[in-house]
Amino acid sequence: MRIGIGGERVDVPEDLARALLAALRGEGLVEPPQASAFEDLTALVARISRVTQHLTVVKELAMSRADAAGGYSNRRALGIAAAMAPSQLGRVLAGHGLPRDRRSGGVDLAVAFRTVDDGELHLAAEADIAALPSFTLPFIPAERVTEPTEFADRELAFYYRPQVPIAVADLGRTAGYTLRSTEQGLIACVTEPVFDALFGDPRIDPTRPTGR
Repeated sequence: MRIGIGGERVDVPEDLARALLAALRGEGLVEPPQASAFEDLTALVARISRVTQHLTVVKELAMSRADAAGGYSNRRALGIAAAMAPSQLGRVLAGHGLPRDRRSGGVDLAVAFRTVDDGELHLAAEADIAALPSFTLPFIPAERVTEPTEFADRELAFYYRPQVPIAVADLGRTAGYTLRSTEQGLIACVTEPVFDALFGDPRIDPTRPTGR
């Protein structure tokens, strides 16, 4: 079966297409697969696994962005939308660098970085980062919506502001994207300038806030 989204058309196995259609319609009845051969069924399972893994990432990014939208976002409503208990919701958001307790927590916010090989500081002046803690990572970008920039596969020292209140962190479209230092046990959120420098600006027209 071929389905169209926007201007793109994709060939999708019949069973997967019917399941997607039922899910998008919010239908409660789940029809069993029409395929019967072992190879066809395992191929269907693999396709569904890839789809659900991708949707889980998108879901968590959307949850993070919703939680970071303001200082008083409604986590109860977010938990209901995500079909998660408060404890599970807290764990997911904490995994994306957001505080478990919005009343007392903040985010560690990466605001600038230095390329270790040449010592060049990016996105800040030396005086701005003099008192800031830092952590070093070999920057190997995961898959993102844009191509990685010149900093891919280079060791970078990131400077961050500890526990910035989420209401003033202004994460915007970068909410949910994090840098992780296993040595320090640190999960740092990133500002939009840091994200764009590392991954490229994903907007169609970077000069406009909406990108359109």
